[in-house]
Amino acid sequence: MEKIKMIDLENDGLNMVADEQFLYIRCKRAMYKYDIADMSLTAHNVIFKKDGKARNFSICDKYIFLTDFCDLYILDKSDLQVAEVIRLGTDLSSDLGVVKFDLKKAYISIRNGKMAVMDIATRDIVKFDISDSSFWDYCVAGNRIYAGTVDGELLEIDTKNMRIVRTAALGKKNIYSVVLIGSLIYTVSQDMTIKAVNADSFETVYTAKKAVGGMAKILGVLNDNLVVADSNKITLWDKQTLQLREKFDFPTGSFNKGAMLHENRILGSDYQNVYCCTL
Repeated sequence: MEKIKMIDLENDGLNMVADEQFLYIRCKRAMYKYDIADMSLTAHNVIFKKDGKARNFSICDKYIFLTDFCDLYILDKSDLQVAEVIRLGTDLSSDLGVVKFDLKKAYISIRNGKMAVMDIATRDIVKFDISDSSFWDYCVAGNRIYAGTVDGELLEIDTKNMRIVRTAALGKKNIYSVVLIGSLIYTVSQDMTIKAVNADSFETVYTAKKAVGGMAKILGVLNDNLVVADSNKITLWDKQTLQLREKFDFPTGSFNKGAMLHENRILGSDYQNVYCCTL
């Protein structure tokens, strides 16, 4: 695949997320916002006074939820200005992880199996003890959360009461990525597998062994292909059978955090630039 340079952006490992019109990037201490149509910079804001390695962000309709160790920064998507900073953890035993959303709430993971649920409009927060094992990734669908744990379990959680409904033991190692597409829940794990779990029966229906090498990330589905970022490589898998269809080199950033799928393009990064290729 032809790799095209889009942005010169020296970094120490960045994060990227896009909506229909804009690309948002967290690079070092700052946030950047680009118009995807012409990659013009529309907003920029320095958020942090110091460098940090444990930062990530997600977007909802109006806000950016940016995590930095135990702190949650809420930014306005329009101008990247900080609306509020909330401390949700206290130390290494309660630092923050991934943030996902439904229409009204944000679900913020906290180390050691906890989640903070925030009403986005009122900023009211309730914390829940969900599991004895931390969550690396999860997805929200309707009134369900599908979460992968560091112990290799897939959990189905009811968002109404934040209790576990079902558990599936997919292995004994960390589940790095969880995505629901149609009736199948796809996972990638430290045991090097990609699995497809039927959301109705909660049983594994397809498995690809020795499929990933690092902390792989499922980017999404395009043309019936499951698109996976894995240590500066992109792999395409038949979403029904998990048979490998294609594999090519492409920069995916630190721990695959600097890669994303937007429409029919993959965006990725190394420590100097942001690139794209068309599938």
